[in-house]
Amino acid sequence: LILVLAFAASYANEKTHPTIGVIRWDAWNLFNDQYDPISFYSHRCLSPEKFHYRLPFFATVLSPTNTSYNGDLQSVMDQEILYAKHAGLDYWAFDTYCTYGPNCTTNSTYCVEYLQIAPHYCPRNPAYGLHQYLSSQYNSLIKFTLLLLGSSPCDVAFQEGYLELMVHPQFQTVLGGRPLLYLFQFTDVEANLCGGGWSGSRQVFDKFRQMATNRGEL
Repeated sequence: LILVLAFAASYANEKTHPTIGVIRWDAWNLFNDQYDPISFYSHRCLSPEKFHYRLPFFATVLSPTNTSYNGDLQSVMDQEILYAKHAGLDYWAFDTYCTYGPNCTTNSTYCVEYLQIAPHYCPRNPAYGLHQYLSSQYNSLIKFTLLLLGSSPCDVAFQEGYLELMVHPQFQTVLGGRPLLYLFQFTDVEANLCGGGWSGSRQVFDKFRQMATNRGEL
């Protein structure tokens, strides 16, 4: 789901217009033939007939009060990329929700913390959009980056995953080749969990930045 536009000045090319990015909120998927928890809410909200005009192109209207869709398909992602290219978009920013097991189980302290904020948002496959994008034959048409959620970026395991993605040739860069990242929903609560406060969190992110530098990503 396309929510907002973001602009970043880029020196990596000679474009005369701002680099235009769009945040993706991928909440259109099935998991084991059921709507993934976040997708469950988007499906419920858009099922009434008065909201059908907001359905994605791959949705099917079953009745005035029910719809059906599954965006976790390669054919859907391929078409989304082609639409994005035609619209003049330069990159997508993918949300990075935690992945949970049955009954919202997780071994991550950071993901447990997020459940306290949004107890019903425990998706089983929240990264399906990113996975489909990376496997698409058309992904060279649009770049990508990540919208880091809450305090999860403070976890070394999460950081390693982000660093691996940041070396992808399609990862969006700015300021002469520096990888672009977004941080979302990082308040006092997340700062305390991350580094015992804002000062400690700064040290955590400085270390993360140094890890990227050591790999030649900055």
